[in-house]
Amino acid sequence: MHTVEPIVVRSPLGWDPVSPRRVRPWLPAAIVGGFLVVTLAVSSLVTLPYYALAPGSARDVGALIAAEGVQTYPASGEVLLTTITLGKVTALEALIGWARADVDVVSQDELIPPDTSDADYRRFNEEVMDDSKQTAIVVALRRLGYQVNERGDGALVDRVLSQFPSNGRLEPGEVIKKIDGQAVALVQEATALIAARRPGDVLHLEVASPDGSRVRNVDVPLAADPEQGGKAVLGVFLRTANRGFDLPFPVEIRSESIGGPSAGLAFALGVIDQLTEGELTGGRKIAVTGTIEIDGRVGDVGGVPQKTAAVKEAGADVFLVPAGELKAARERAGKGLVVIPVTTLQEALDALASVGGDLAGLSTAQKAAA
Repeated sequence: MHTVEPIVVRSPLGWDPVSPRRVRPWLPAAIVGGFLVVTLAVSSLVTLPYYALAPGSARDVGALIAAEGVQTYPASGEVLLTTITLGKVTALEALIGWARADVDVVSQDELIPPDTSDADYRRFNEEVMDDSKQTAIVVALRRLGYQVNERGDGALVDRVLSQFPSNGRLEPGEVIKKIDGQAVALVQEATALIAARRPGDVLHLEVASPDGSRVRNVDVPLAADPEQGGKAVLGVFLRTANRGFDLPFPVEIRSESIGGPSAGLAFALGVIDQLTEGELTGGRKIAVTGTIEIDGRVGDVGGVPQKTAAVKEAGADVFLVPAGELKAARERAGKGLVVIPVTTLQEALDALASVGGDLAGLSTAQKAAA
């Protein structure tokens, strides 16, 4: 009778197969645990094309505003600008964000326009913040009765959207000098001329290179924007080239690391509060969000649920928000936080008066400005 020696097969990983009778009872759990550890490690390192919008801060704008050559008035109350934190996430961070009620995880395509790099997006937010600060100062001073003249060198093409006919006809950095033969100095002049036309109309543009050394003529068809109810659009982001204002005295706003236009209304109210006697906030902490336009209109912003969480954390009891985002704010406000919708700077001032703010100083300032 012949005996057969057992054959031992070596695995490529260097361990021997183990018969079922010799399997350690802890081995399956260890293998699963090891797999989970590796999975968690990988998910915490690999960045996804997603961003997390989380609560940021609510800070007093009074500490960020400085005016020279004019009487200023310290306030006991605070106008709080609200922020969110924004950053790319790993797979693990995305899972945590989706599980949190105060965090929204959105795809990069939803947040950043196509063909825009992270650096370009940061630069754009810094630029619109600078425009927002300047606009807030002008709006506030004009509301106080000061004469503030605006100047510019044309409508600067900031970005060209790839889905519109302007793509390939206009380039970022170029400046629109004339539309259908009519000179353009300010962006609002350009937008007014565009708004008066219909989709399919062709605009004849005189466009200058960024350094002004070359001028060319180009015809660009207007398109219908489905996101604006079919409104005729050029398909570009415009701003006033070399925009400036003749201020009656210097006013500076430090935005620090904050980007975007959503602090515009808070800045405008902060400037008014600093330049007028009395307590514009009634001595309270009043949180504010919303863009500000040169005519005083207040526009919608993003991240209102996250900002509402920051407002509650800061201890404010009143929150002024753009009217279009009232529902989002109230859903997160809960009890103890009064949310008031506004559509203009004047409505925001009226809202402050309704919660005990003193607006008498506005009349005094208007007389002084006159």
